[in-house]
Amino acid sequence: MFACKGPWAALWMEQSTIVGYYFAGVAAVITVALFREALRGYQLRWKLAVAASFLAVHPAWTISAGIGDCGAFRLETSVLVTALYFGLLTHQYFSPKRSA
Repeated sequence: MFACKGPWAALWMEQSTIVGYYFAGVAAVITVALFREALRGYQLRWKLAVAASFLAVHPAWTISAGIGDCGAFRLETSVLVTALYFGLLTHQYFSPKRSA
């Protein structure tokens, strides 16, 4: 699809925006969980910095849904970034915990 036209175009863009914000909310919760682990004394090294930078450039607020594909790119990249977040969270909770 190269152009976002038709009777359902506005609905697709709206749904893409809403789902993108839900994924951003999940990303924010994971960032807070990693921050909580840092406060408890666990060494996060690079994980908290990566999570915060992913949150700063999350597609929910950096990619427009009206760029021509009805927000499909925004939705796909939101899913990808949130999957990377789950990878960070999984790595944190299954790696050996060392106190700072």
